[in-house]
Amino acid sequence: MQKEHLGFLYGILAALSSTISALLIKWTQEVPNTTMVFARFFIALLFFLPYLIRHRAEIHFFQAPKHLIRGLAGLGSMYCFFYSIEHLPLVTAITISNTFALFIPVVIFFWLRMRIPNMRVWAVVVGFLGVVLILRPEKAISEWADLTGLLGAVLSAIALVGIRQLSKVEPAETIMAHYFLLSTVVSFVPMLVSWEPIARPMLWFNLVLIGIFSVAYQYCLTKSLTHAPSSKVGAISYLNVIFSGLVGWWFFAEVPTWWVLAGSALIIAGGLIAVLSKEEAKPR
Repeated sequence: MQKEHLGFLYGILAALSSTISALLIKWTQEVPNTTMVFARFFIALLFFLPYLIRHRAEIHFFQAPKHLIRGLAGLGSMYCFFYSIEHLPLVTAITISNTFALFIPVVIFFWLRMRIPNMRVWAVVVGFLGVVLILRPEKAISEWADLTGLLGAVLSAIALVGIRQLSKVEPAETIMAHYFLLSTVVSFVPMLVSWEPIARPMLWFNLVLIGIFSVAYQYCLTKSLTHAPSSKVGAISYLNVIFSGLVGWWFFAEVPTWWVLAGSALIIAGGLIAVLSKEEAKPR
């Protein structure tokens, strides 16, 4: 149980780091998303180059496909996240991105072929009701920012389940190092194609900070998943909603609508149901 408590602590720190990173992204909207995504991974990779060189971190042959799936899913979710942050109020973008916890049981069911406990199923149902409220019944659900945010949540769920599987055979530092390396290489081409000169020094400073807090987020998240099940860690991430609501109100004078508040409450309730569920997923 003490191990799970440590996992929850790392989860809280991950939520805080993610909120700070989202705030910095919001402040750096003049820079193209492709450049911000590349900078995020390149700066993070610089932190892990010494580890890669010193430990010659190698991927076990049979784990290579999992690293690839985890890496590409994580990179795709990051593009979606940056786009939604730019086009939606902060708390709305964060809340939609945190629906990844609702998709985790679905990913576990289809990818790992595990039977999901009834409590977790109810958690997904309650959480999705919250998503419907946030997207608002009177608004066309086909708006790109909303759909992009949901797509990012699905990709995040795949990445998190991948981390949980890799953490059983790989140390957290190895998982992160190869993730940053793969994402830096893949995101270089889109950044080059859409490159625009960055004139203001403050924007460069923000890019560096985004990279630093992204490293903190990824490290805390990966450590959290090594100590606690992915479904429970996902539920802890709902603290992002509270943190982002306070940040959006304080820095951008964003006041959440009643739809967003009601939807957030249901999504958080779904997360709490998942946390309180004692039964674990079992092989089908």
